[in-house]
Amino acid sequence: MKKTIRIVALMLVLVMSVCALASCGKKLSGEYAASVGDLAGTSYTFKGSKVTIKYTVLGFEKTIEGEYEITTNDDDKEVIIFTFGDDAEDADKYEGEFAFAEGKEGDTEYIKIGGAKYTKVK
Repeated sequence: MKKTIRIVALMLVLVMSVCALASCGKKLSGEYAASVGDLAGTSYTFKGSKVTIKYTVLGFEKTIEGEYEITTNDDDKEVIIFTFGDDAEDADKYEGEFAFAEGKEGDTEYIKIGGAKYTKVK
């Protein structure tokens, strides 16, 4: 009886461990950027579940910091969800759920957020 209880307890610990690891979503690391000349561009820097978005318009740079999560939506499509604090200026342009994809072309890694392609900065 004691042996059976030990085995059941061990199995429960293993199942809980697998579930805990499975619940950790996909994470990105590093900086991804896209630019249009020197006057406009956007970069996303990912670290853990944090994201820093830097965007440049007509040479003026702004930064927004928040969190992100990569998941699947109700249509079983991969999406990225950005959330920012209430005090983040211009965050409404970047906050919310966007289509997401990642890939590699040759040696260049990239992500696509809402159809825009960002290449990894080395």
